[in-house]
Amino acid sequence: MSRSSKLYNKDLAPTPSKDKKWGWFEIFNVWANDVQSLFGYTLAASLFLASGLNGWAVFLALILAGFFIMWLVNLSGKPSVKHGIPYPVFARVSMGVFGANFPAMARGLVAMFWYGAQTYAASTAVALLITSVTGASGGSEYLGMSGVMWISFIFVSLFQVYLFWQGIDLIKRFLNFAGPAVYIVMILLMLAIWAQAGGGLLSEVGEIFSGGERSGGFEGLGSFGAFLAVFSIMVGYFAAVVINFGDFARFVKNE
Repeated sequence: MSRSSKLYNKDLAPTPSKDKKWGWFEIFNVWANDVQSLFGYTLAASLFLASGLNGWAVFLALILAGFFIMWLVNLSGKPSVKHGIPYPVFARVSMGVFGANFPAMARGLVAMFWYGAQTYAASTAVALLITSVTGASGGSEYLGMSGVMWISFIFVSLFQVYLFWQGIDLIKRFLNFAGPAVYIVMILLMLAIWAQAGGGLLSEVGEIFSGGERSGGFEGLGSFGAFLAVFSIMVGYFAAVVINFGDFARFVKNE
């Protein structure tokens, strides 16, 4: 019986044992790079200000959401670790051989929009770096973006395409570099912001974690409702990693 090209190719085939080289460090960096994004930090920071809850309650909701997502990804990734299969193949168990194409295509469609949003955010950072280092102006604008911004956007886009084109081995090496590097940069930026803000920064942050409830966008839900809303928002934000985790877990040596 010949294999159908619609159901089997090198990306869908089980990962052979000799190619399962990932360990805890690689998986940690997958999670770290998923957490570390401008959108993720902006969303988390806004919840401290907009939820109306005490900062410790928001922090607890974020931690619980992280553990809940971790539990889900461990469940979804277990078949991939054991059999070396990506998520689209695993989805055939519950949705059928051809029905699994729907969630696979749906996540691909979402990924296209997310790729654009993340590329824009990253290119904005690159453009700010270029203008701050060179002192050059942004140049004339087209479709609301300056010349420097367009150059940065194209550069970031091509860099990502290059990573995808080279395959999972280069992606793994990049993750292993980017995961620790981002933490180092974040710590340095935190110290720089702290130095520029002066002694008032700790008192401002302390106000968020002291006292009771404050007025906010969730105040009509009550304390428990606001807590549940924060928890649900963060679970929803990280939910994509649940269905994508198998694509990385298939390369893990063992559970």
